[in-house]
Amino acid sequence: MATKKELERCVTNAIKVVRHRVKQSRQAHPQVKHKIKDYPAIIVACSYRSSKKVFWGQSESPVNHIYEDRLRKRLEGLAPIGTKRPGCDNTIGSCAEPHAADLVLKKAPRCNLNKLQFSRAYRPRTAKHKRYCRNCKDTFHEVL
Repeated sequence: MATKKELERCVTNAIKVVRHRVKQSRQAHPQVKHKIKDYPAIIVACSYRSSKKVFWGQSESPVNHIYEDRLRKRLEGLAPIGTKRPGCDNTIGSCAEPHAADLVLKKAPRCNLNKLQFSRAYRPRTAKHKRYCRNCKDTFHEVL
């Protein structure tokens, strides 16, 4: 089982990777006006309890993303993927948590949603901790 420390270390490394990519992109194209949107809004790490493998996901559009069936059904139980619902400003499926969980569930098909564990969510631009949104809390209510 991955420890909280290992999950947090994965997120720290992911933030370094994202910052490095943004820096390289900005250096390769100095004539382009860069924006804060070069960074994903949130990064989170996810694992399942019977493994030490840790995956990280970042917030991004759910358009054209094919979620693992169990996760897709859970997300669609809130509202159609790609739409917003009352009580949360985020689009269903756009958060880092479902993207990270999707990676875990595709690599470990026997893993249940209630066996997932998440790191805290971080904003990579500032490395500040952010709270989970209502959509994520409702989707992963057993573990968040």
